[in-house]
Amino acid sequence: MGRNVQFVVKVSKFCNLRCRYCYEMPELGNRQRMSRADLRGMYTHIAEHYTGDESVDDVAFVWHGGEPLLIEPEFYWTTLGDQREIFGDRLPVVNVVQTNLTVVDDERLRLLADGFDGVGVSLDLFGGLRVNLAGRDQQDRVLGHLRTLAGMRNVSCITVLNATNIDRLEAIFRFYERTGLHFRILPLFDTGDDAQTGAYAIPLADELAALCRLADLWLESDDMVVAPDPLDEYVRIAARHIADWPRTRYHDRREGLDTILVDTTGDCYAHGEPYGDRNWSLGNIFTSPIADLHRGAVFAAAVTEAEKRQAANCLACPYFGVCDGAFVTEMERRDRDRDEFGVLTCTARPVIAHLERRLRSSMAVDRLAEAAQDVRKAAISVG
Repeated sequence: MGRNVQFVVKVSKFCNLRCRYCYEMPELGNRQRMSRADLRGMYTHIAEHYTGDESVDDVAFVWHGGEPLLIEPEFYWTTLGDQREIFGDRLPVVNVVQTNLTVVDDERLRLLADGFDGVGVSLDLFGGLRVNLAGRDQQDRVLGHLRTLAGMRNVSCITVLNATNIDRLEAIFRFYERTGLHFRILPLFDTGDDAQTGAYAIPLADELAALCRLADLWLESDDMVVAPDPLDEYVRIAARHIADWPRTRYHDRREGLDTILVDTTGDCYAHGEPYGDRNWSLGNIFTSPIADLHRGAVFAAAVTEAEKRQAANCLACPYFGVCDGAFVTEMERRDRDRDEFGVLTCTARPVIAHLERRLRSSMAVDRLAEAAQDVRKAAISVG
């Protein structure tokens, strides 16, 4: 099983919502967007770099914003056609869109059904933080549009875990259990601006307790087979550890980045390093070959930072080897995740340990067998 390389494409920052916790808040009125020529340059560099690389199974483009569906559908049909021309049969390509699902019409429905391979919908369910410019909650509109998508392949959701909905975790789980939608629980992104997100932040201990509670809800569910993300991978790691799988999984950034964030300008960032800080830009993918991005001083610094995190967290971890260390290698920098020495700590390990204890102590043999399988995630999604 090879690597799945993912490009998170910030096609435009422009958005019709003003979600209270959004880390792109200063840019949401900016109408700048990637051009067809920009994207053709990106596709060309990606095709040149990864064609023939047998370690790569496919390349995924996650169309992100802002709100990507504010751009007219014809733009996407054109660029998806350019993809087919440039990649041909040389490399499998997947396209996923992450949307607030507030803007839906017949043409966009056709694009979601026939253009994209997956659709990720941002839906918090409680808290009332996903509001329009007038401050009105847009959840009823999103739920209505989500019902319109019922039965469409590869639809999943992202729910941002924050102070306004953490006490409603079971209700969130029951919603997705009832609807049959795969979902991801995404802890609040740390913008570093307490004035903006401070009221919605949750302590690390509460976040970990919520994820453990989510694990319990899933283990006790008769209806939800695949665990929500990120628990799906945590469960597989716990199951491999219990089954004493060979310790052969090691994530090494020197072999190349699995996730690259592409800003609207074409500047690229390694996931987990300071996104948007030009000092951490790997280079511009519109104009530069990917090999140049990997040869630069910023890439070397990103590798060093990842190795430091891995050394501090993984070498003594009982799961290292069945877990490849990517959780800390690619983790977002959040001050609340640092220990007393200022070192970023792995937030996956406590939840994996909880799952291991539950699996070992229960009679959930069928669930354990399911967990041990390397099933592909229902959809690719980035908050």
